[in-house]
Amino acid sequence: MTPPAVTGTLLHDLVTHSHAEGITALDVEAVIEHDDRVLLIAEPGPDFTDETWQLPGGPVLPGQTLTDALHPAVAAIGLAIDEITGYLGHHDHPGALATARVFRFAVTVTDPGAICRHAGTGHRWAEDLDCPPGDPAGIPAPVITPAAAEPPLAAQLRAWARGIYPDEAGVELLIGHAVFLHRADFTSRFISIPGDGAGLAAIDWRAAIAALDDSLPCSGGENRMLRMAASLAAGTPVNLRDALTGIDSRGIQLVINAVLRASGHRPPSGFHDHF
Repeated sequence: MTPPAVTGTLLHDLVTHSHAEGITALDVEAVIEHDDRVLLIAEPGPDFTDETWQLPGGPVLPGQTLTDALHPAVAAIGLAIDEITGYLGHHDHPGALATARVFRFAVTVTDPGAICRHAGTGHRWAEDLDCPPGDPAGIPAPVITPAAAEPPLAAQLRAWARGIYPDEAGVELLIGHAVFLHRADFTSRFISIPGDGAGLAAIDWRAAIAALDDSLPCSGGENRMLRMAASLAAGTPVNLRDALTGIDSRGIQLVINAVLRASGHRPPSGFHDHF
């Protein structure tokens, strides 16, 4: 059976219904298929000897949609999502402090073989995933994994923008948002590394904004954040009425920080890009 398509309405309903049930801790799992097999990741037990095999997964952080959270979860094992192809259901995972609801999505990745080059990630490709989500005989609920400290290319982008306040602001907003820099379909198309510029990377902001209309799918919040970053760094027009009223509280904090940078001011003490 073909899984339901992942739409903005579906994502909104899943979160809204969970909150209505009093469940606010949300996680995601990625079902990555390759040659009719599914990727499982080894997780050590409490004594670091008894491993369990689990789907790649991680928490939904404040300000993220469910699909936002899939990208850093998959990037943490050295892979990049190519497409999120369907929604596969959810299961609840009781914890010491609260019950987490774990949403499972089918995804494809750009280079499945990259998992073999990611040091420290034990894995295997399973031939069968017939058990329903949460079935004790099937795959255990995922262990929550921390978000990556820095997205790929962050240092190179900062080096390129250094000294030009609006450019720094746009780059820091993109880094703080931590979505597009984890996407291979963004970094491969819109970021270039000059042949004679060791340690530098540049973003083609205008091309990225043009692609939002047809070939760079993303959520409404992701769309607005990219447009805000591009407006700061490259002067592309943005509708502030639409953009600011459609950004969540975490995004607004990132935008405030970026505006301070663009005007040559430093953020207040204790204010950070990453929450």
